[in-house]
Amino acid sequence: MKQGNEMKNLYWSHVKMMRECPQKFLWHKGHPLHDLGAGQGKPKPLPPEDQRQSEHHLLMGSVLSKVVEDLYNHELWRDPKNLPQKVEEIARKEFVFEEQRRYCLWSYMTREDCIDICVKGALNYLRIMKENRFLGVWNKSELKMTPSVNKYFNASGIADLVYRDKQDQIHILDGKNATTPGKYEDEDQLRWYALCFRLQYGKMPHRLGFFYFRYPSDNPPENLSNVEEEYRENWTGFIEVDFDLNDIKRLASEAVETSKAIHRGVFEPNPVPKHCSMCAYESVCEERQAQKQRNAAKRGLRRTKTPDPLKEIEETGFLDLSFGSKK
Repeated sequence: MKQGNEMKNLYWSHVKMMRECPQKFLWHKGHPLHDLGAGQGKPKPLPPEDQRQSEHHLLMGSVLSKVVEDLYNHELWRDPKNLPQKVEEIARKEFVFEEQRRYCLWSYMTREDCIDICVKGALNYLRIMKENRFLGVWNKSELKMTPSVNKYFNASGIADLVYRDKQDQIHILDGKNATTPGKYEDEDQLRWYALCFRLQYGKMPHRLGFFYFRYPSDNPPENLSNVEEEYRENWTGFIEVDFDLNDIKRLASEAVETSKAIHRGVFEPNPVPKHCSMCAYESVCEERQAQKQRNAAKRGLRRTKTPDPLKEIEETGFLDLSFGSKK
């Protein structure tokens, strides 16, 4: 994390990383009090490329975000007849641009399959947008919010989509390219955006929710076990997130504590398998590797066959099981 104004902007990704593992935050973002091998204040150098994780998922997310951004911010929706062609063109062009910026291993999927998912996601969104009426009298994609909380930090966020409907109600939505709706999304991400919006505009949003590029209403996910029953019965590609003022206060309090921890510059490691598996530095984290060795040792002990106590006693000579005299 850079010095000066950049260090003041606290984003949801920062809060989430500090929740999961403060050392992960330090290594990904850097800190002015630390030299991690690339110079004071800079992030830790990444491991060799063969140890890095493919960024094809980030690539697809960026492509689809660009589709939504252009659709709203350039008001492409005003020309519905040519809209499908327009969003496909944006998706294909942005794919080429993002591919040059990302580290992608096409062993997970082919490049052609990745392009196909992006194009289908862009076209799916048009149906999701229409069915759920994600269009208001005022619309903004990639809305950047940086309201000041105190002299040390701003609660910052960039929302995928914010719109105001005819009843003057605000809706804040986030798009996901997930294959398992409801399983991995963190609802606090949208509640964080609600906090940012409240601080910047002095108004609470009316609705928060996730929409899913892969799954319009005519192509629901095969597995909806992670979502509430109402969405299983009437799938529209959208899941609403509950929130109230207590959520906003809770996140505001956490933001203050997170900011204090970052400014102190102390970042303790907290290896947790489900978080470490998504970290680019897992292979060079001593704490994580030590944890994996301990876990492997425990699994080895569990696999070891329990010895027969009678056999052990007989072999050591502490008990005669011959039922007769020894000669």
